[in-house]
Order: sequence, then C-alpha cells, then structure tokens
Amino acid sequence: MKVQIMEENSSSTPISSRIPAIDFVRGLAIILMALDHASTYWNYNRFFGEFWFINRPEVLPDFWQFVVRFLSHWCAPTFVFLAGTSIVLSEAKRLEKGTTDSDITKHFIIRGLILLLIEWTIIAWLFQAAPFYFGVLAAIGVGLIVFAFARKLNTKLILGISLFLLLDDIFAEFIWNPLFQPGYHPVSFTPFYIGSIFEELFSGSYLYWLRAATYNPAWPYGLYPLDPWLGVLGLGVVFGRWLYQKQQQQTHNMHQQIAKNLVIIGGTGLISFFIIHTFQGLPTSFFPIWIADGILMENAFAFQNYFFMSKYPPSIVFLLWTLSGMCLALALAFYLQETEVFQKWAKPIILFGTTALFFYCAHLVLYGFVPLVFGLQKAFPLEVTLLVWVLGLLILFPICMWFREVKGRYPRSLLQYI
Repeated sequence: MKVQIMEENSSSTPISSRIPAIDFVRGLAIILMALDHASTYWNYNRFFGEFWFINRPEVLPDFWQFVVRFLSHWCAPTFVFLAGTSIVLSEAKRLEKGTTDSDITKHFIIRGLILLLIEWTIIAWLFQAAPFYFGVLAAIGVGLIVFAFARKLNTKLILGISLFLLLDDIFAEFIWNPLFQPGYHPVSFTPFYIGSIFEELFSGSYLYWLRAATYNPAWPYGLYPLDPWLGVLGLGVVFGRWLYQKQQQQTHNMHQQIAKNLVIIGGTGLISFFIIHTFQGLPTSFFPIWIADGILMENAFAFQNYFFMSKYPPSIVFLLWTLSGMCLALALAFYLQETEVFQKWAKPIILFGTTALFFYCAHLVLYGFVPLVFGLQKAFPLEVTLLVWVLGLLILFPICMWFREVKGRYPRSLLQYI
C-alpha cells in the first residue's frame, strides 16, 4: 500500500499504534501543566504575566514562584507540536487498516470540533473565561481541522509555511513595518495578521476580529492565536513524517539514530537561543535584556529576568527554548524506551501521555472544583499547592487507568476522539 502522507514509497511494515517515547514526553508535559494549573487555583502568590503588551516586572518575582511558572512553559509547545506528529501517525495507522481518505479527513474534523466544544464549555467554565475562550485546546482543534485537508500538501511546503508563521516577528520588523507603519513595531504582519493593515485603511471592525483571533492575544477571548501555533503544529507534522520514514526503515539501532538526530536539533536550538537572546532584542524577543544599544538592563542575567519570555504570543526565543527542550526530552526517551528500566518506571507517565485529553479535562475539575465552589481561589501558599499537585496526580492515575480500559473496550465509540 502506498501511504499518501509520504512523497515516496516505503516498506509495508506497519507502524506501532503507540510510540512510548512520544507518550512519555507528552506525559511529562501534562504533569508539569498540572502543576501550573494547581497553582492557578490554589497558590495566592502565583506568578503569571508573560504577555507581549505587559511590561517586564520592575521587581524580580519570587524565585520559586517564577520557577513553578517557568517549568510549565514547555507544555503548550510540546502539546501542539506532538498534536501535529500524531496527525501523521494516526493517518498512517488508519491507511494501513484500509480506512478511506475521506473517512480520515472526517475523523480529524470531528476531533477538532470536539476539542473546540470542550474548550468552549468545560474549560471556559473552569477557567472562568469568556464563552468562546481560545486556549490551547481550541488552537489544536482548529489545527486538526486545517490539517484534515493540509495533510495532503508537500512536506517542504508545510515546512516553509510553518517557518514563515513562526518567524513573523522578523518579517514584521524588516518587511511589513517599513512598508506600512515606519517606526512602529506592530508585533506581526503575517498573512493572518495582515487584516490590521486593511483595518487602518478601511476601518472594518470585522477585520479587527480576524486579526485578533489569528494573532493578538490581548483580545477578550483567548491566549493562543492561530498564527504562530499553527506553525508549531506544522513543524510537528514535518517531524511526524520524518519519524514515520525512520519507523518504516526498521534499521539497526533505529531509536538511537532518532535520538542522535533529536540531540543535534535540540542542541542547535538551545545554542541559538542563548546567542540570540543574549545579544539580540527585537524582533526575536518581546522582552529583550538590552534597554538600548550597548546598555544592558539592571540584573539582566538574574534567572527571573533572563528567562522572562513572551508566551502570549510566543516569541522566537520562547519557541527556541521550549521546542529545543522538547527535542532533548524526546531524544532521551527514544534512547531509553527499549530498556527494562524505562519500560518499568515510565509506565505512570506514559499512561498520562496516552490519556492526555481526558487528563486535561479531569485534572482541571479535580484542582479547580473545590476552590471555585467554596470560594478558596488562590488562598494557599506554594507548599500547599505542591502537596495538592502531588495528591491530584495520585488520584488521577487510577482514573486514567479506568478511562484507558473503557476506551479500549469501545474503540468505535465517541471515546476514540478523547
């Protein structure tokens, strides 16, 4: 069978239904995300505010509060990236089973719509957000719908478009900015954000909402604009295709070779991060450590200053840091996934990774229900928050075990989309 996601023929060796290394890294990310969300509901000194339109804190945040928040930065890029990878692996698996191309397209559209429904009902309520809150689930949901069709594009084209969406700050600074608004750094003027230009020319309010929904996280309904995050998901698709080829080749020490390549990519990304973030300001970072040419800000290399990066929207340095770290974590997982130690001790983390969407919904209910119902939001110190986080993980483990068993028992039910 010729797999449509490939640009060339490959062997007919079926791909594994799950790749432990990917589920392990996804599980690690969701555990760190649970820490951040436990802090959201319980921690009265929680640090939060990595928006491009908010100034850097004048006083250094508490170190440990900053670290708790900083650890969660890897989560969203990892989820979105691996969602793109899962599109490829899921498509390959379904094609090998004889599923038609139209049914695969339908599957991705339905799953994307379900993610949007969950975001706009359960998640919006638990976060006490606006009815059409656009969070990470919504960004992934729209990405699934887009790639239900875009998955048929050439890999190089997907890579080029994805990089363009991620490097929009550079385009904004050196291409769109001089052409349209000299002397003003507008954050982005990519094709998605270009509506702002026409808004200035024609005062069309609907174009403001187009711009807001696709890039500007200051709009009332969300934090995860489509422009950069579709680029991250597209990179995940490209990685998924490369990984699929490696899986099909079944070469000697295949996983070690994958790990080696990921170390090279992740290491290069981290080196690039430190060089760019240390010596360059705008447009690669919305919070540069240079306040003027040749003038460093006070305490520039303090941990809380140096690693204070824009997440809403993600700056280039933010994505370099987080995606590089994800690559190194994947490298370690691929290198170890066939060892007895990994297979024994990684099971709880892999369980969370295989039930990620269910975990996401369940953990928000678990951590958020008591504070919301009893009016105890942000009423406790960090030590209590850490205890709540660990207890929550212990409670969620058997619940996720139960869900995985039920889902396996009814593979054709609506549970296949969760």
